[in-house]
Amino acid sequence: MDLQSLVILVVAAVVTAVSALIVFPLLRRAGIVDVPSHRSSHTLATVRGGGIAIGCGITVATVLAMMWSMDEHGVFGIGRIVLPIGFLVLTWCYSAIGMSDDLDSLRPAGRLIGQIVLALLFSAIIAMFSTQGIAHALAFAVIGVATVNAVNFVDGLDGYVTEWTIVTAGWYAFVGSWIGEKDLALLALALAGAAVGFLPFNLGKAKAFLGDTGSYGIGAAVFVLAVWLFVQGVPIVVIVAPLIFVFFDVGLTLVLRLFRGENIFLPHREHIYQRIQQAGWPHGSVSLFHAALSVLACILSVPTLVSGNTDTTYPAHVFWVFLLALYALVPLWLRRRNSAQVVHA
Repeated sequence: MDLQSLVILVVAAVVTAVSALIVFPLLRRAGIVDVPSHRSSHTLATVRGGGIAIGCGITVATVLAMMWSMDEHGVFGIGRIVLPIGFLVLTWCYSAIGMSDDLDSLRPAGRLIGQIVLALLFSAIIAMFSTQGIAHALAFAVIGVATVNAVNFVDGLDGYVTEWTIVTAGWYAFVGSWIGEKDLALLALALAGAAVGFLPFNLGKAKAFLGDTGSYGIGAAVFVLAVWLFVQGVPIVVIVAPLIFVFFDVGLTLVLRLFRGENIFLPHREHIYQRIQQAGWPHGSVSLFHAALSVLACILSVPTLVSGNTDTTYPAHVFWVFLLALYALVPLWLRRRNSAQVVHA
């Protein structure tokens, strides 16, 4: 990691931490807190909307990266800041939609419409400035809405999404550096640094939750980086590597609830990560376990990053199946172990 990258990472973390110290008391004073309910994994009223602090960290670090780009490339640097600006705009727009949910000021249908419109606009712009056609633009929009909502759905344990964000953004920064996309790598480091700065407030007895403000914003940021990598020709396997457990958890839970005839729009606590926590693992252990699996998935995609999709790289992808199976079976194993302990007691 060069000095510039390190500065972006540190600036994002420090600005996020300082913003948190300023914003969280204001949110609590305004009554923007998450009060525990029957479906909550926490027991104390906790500030929500903490994603504002992450947004501040990302913004300052990204602006700094854009200033560096313009200083290095002169008038040619102006064109290089278009996508970073889009990155910030989309992240904050989605965060604003999330904040409306934290404030209970926008109906679900309104939130969904807003998400779709934003994803379509961004995807259309990408299609205009790249070789991607209408079909790709529509696919991007669907993926964008799916990513934002998937991240929101798995934001249910202390540190879970924050640690996953560090892994995902860190991986995208590595991939960006590998393919020579320094601007992308710096944006990814801004996201990773912001998550690092927020993590101390989100571990143990969390002082604040990301809220929909944070989960929507993070989902949007990851979406932008993923699309950018795809446009640059990075294999899909490499892009989805840190995302597979999030999408697998959300997808499997959705299918099972539909199969049981449940209302999928009602709140629940049936995600895999929630069932692991209910079976006895503390928040921190579940979050760390998920982050570690995501790291392994990224490592398994390194051969594809280096050599592309070839016959020699496909076997590495098969191990993803084993990792997904491990993740899905942990709740069952924990329940059986707990039952056996009760019987022997």
